[in-house]
Amino acid sequence: MRYPYAVQLILDRYPCLKPEDVAERLRYSSFVSVSKRYLYFQVPKAACTKMKELLRALENAPPIKLLADNAALETRRDMFIHARENVPLPSLVDLDDRTQREVLESPVFLRMTFVRNPYTRLVSAWKNKVMLCEPGYEYLYVQIKGHLPEFHAKSLITFEEFVEYIATQCDLRTCNPHWRRQTDQIFSSALPFSFIGKIERMAEGLRRFEQHLGLSQHIVDDARNASGARDAGIYDGNLADKVYSLYEADFEALGYDRSAWPGNEPGSSERPQQGIVREETFNDEVIERNIIISLLYEERNRLRAQLHRASRLHLLAAADAVFSLRNIGFKFPSSMKAWFQRVLCRLFISTGGRGKPLKIQR
Repeated sequence: MRYPYAVQLILDRYPCLKPEDVAERLRYSSFVSVSKRYLYFQVPKAACTKMKELLRALENAPPIKLLADNAALETRRDMFIHARENVPLPSLVDLDDRTQREVLESPVFLRMTFVRNPYTRLVSAWKNKVMLCEPGYEYLYVQIKGHLPEFHAKSLITFEEFVEYIATQCDLRTCNPHWRRQTDQIFSSALPFSFIGKIERMAEGLRRFEQHLGLSQHIVDDARNASGARDAGIYDGNLADKVYSLYEADFEALGYDRSAWPGNEPGSSERPQQGIVREETFNDEVIERNIIISLLYEERNRLRAQLHRASRLHLLAAADAVFSLRNIGFKFPSSMKAWFQRVLCRLFISTGGRGKPLKIQR
């Protein structure tokens, strides 16, 4: 079977992968501007939200569509930027083979991605997706704790428990992309990136993008360097060694220091108090979740109304059929009349009891 050029290129280097999985990852994670001659390949938990915001601005995208089709179960409105339709650029596999080859081989194309220190990236995934039981990640509670969180007193998944889960139950080549190895996420052995930036030096990486686009002004003014200072105290030497052993390929290929875990940097002997969230941040998160909950209730009510209308239409259609047969003088056997009566009663119940069930007259 013949596969798209980019898919075959990857399968040649990663024969253990399934073609459909490769195509799906390319479809979701790659963003190509043929006119501006760049490819961006996203790495979750490595500034991919910031990069998608930037691409939307460059492409004059319309407002973000909330509750978009095939969107993940997001808890903030701005996170619906990760619905593929909200970044109006084609993926590699949306292009024909000739264009795919040009994108991946032409020296005039900028092929870029951004990566992150594996230590801080894993902490970010734990905080954002796992610790607070983000929608769609409830299964981790069941697998790690044996049950969902209780109604009141919550037993949170600790970072140590999360790392142990990854070590014992995950294939880091293909697992959830938020903690998949970055080198596997971007198919680093197959895709010829011209630039792999580090979010710890985000501004430096964006300058490279600006130069490629020929811009005289900065495209992002607040591109701050990432910092793991707030995560100090989460790691100790033993846990850092365990994470390093899991993500050694990333440390080596992406040039991250094995000793650069939060709290182990020079001058970081004084550890900040853990578990403290700024009131502004707390309020922002609660408000965003409440708005999403309201939107979901509105969507539920809309769908209920549609179902009610559809049920009533089915009831009327059945009644019309019965009366049409009656009007042409068709004589129902007793068993047939009873069957029609049962059908109409069920339709009556499905409408929520509105209206009256019909009776077939002799």
